[in-house]
Amino acid sequence: MAEKTVLITGAAGGIGQAVVKRFAGDKNFKRIVLIDHPSKRERMVYGSVAAKTSAMSCEYSFRYLDLADPSVHQLMAQLAASCKKIDVLVNTAGVAQEFGALIKTDLEKARKVMEINFWGTLQMCYAVLPYMRSAGYGRIVNISSIAARHGDAGNLIYAASKAAIESLTKTLAREATFNKDGAPFDITVNAVAPGIIDTDMAKLLSDKVKEAYSRGNPCGRLGSPEEVAKVIYWLATGAPQYLTGEIIRVDGGFLA
Repeated sequence: MAEKTVLITGAAGGIGQAVVKRFAGDKNFKRIVLIDHPSKRERMVYGSVAAKTSAMSCEYSFRYLDLADPSVHQLMAQLAASCKKIDVLVNTAGVAQEFGALIKTDLEKARKVMEINFWGTLQMCYAVLPYMRSAGYGRIVNISSIAARHGDAGNLIYAASKAAIESLTKTLAREATFNKDGAPFDITVNAVAPGIIDTDMAKLLSDKVKEAYSRGNPCGRLGSPEEVAKVIYWLATGAPQYLTGEIIRVDGGFLA
């Protein structure tokens, strides 16, 4: 039986905790590394305890990092080295903040959103990719948003950060497999683009926006963290190698 390692950022979030529970139930994964901001320490522990009930054999490791810190890739490189082998990276960490029109935007706060959402994702990929290439195998799953495809006035910064993640995903999918000495590496890079999901982040939206979204998709409701986690888990464990560089929407058909 394989003894795999998965790194999950944003592990304290609604989607993050659902992802943790998915991997905790897979006996092939012996080590789960949970990563989130230091302010989420208590919630992370609570979330991991809930996950342990379904898989007591998992080894949990906690890391509290600010993904906006420009030196985080160095810390992650150290973590990756201690793991020795990283099979899966799931980047669920992200923040949302509505700034209003661009001309009224606080640029410092906007920069922070870009750093956490895009730069944090990039730094994580940068840290783990050498180990995946060394092993010849890896699965990276990033989190975008339908906002990257469906522009909303007042949501420019968040949408731009997610569009950048989609570009990163597509380009890295091409780079990651390259092997000058032989057959392409078995490394895939994909992203999941959720619609409005019933998490704490959705609480930032008005009831009017959420009701309009529910009316506008065939399912007639918000999505659940578990539904997104199910797709993430499949991309990391069950999807074929030939599926890479893709952005998979989980939006109840909102953009259909």
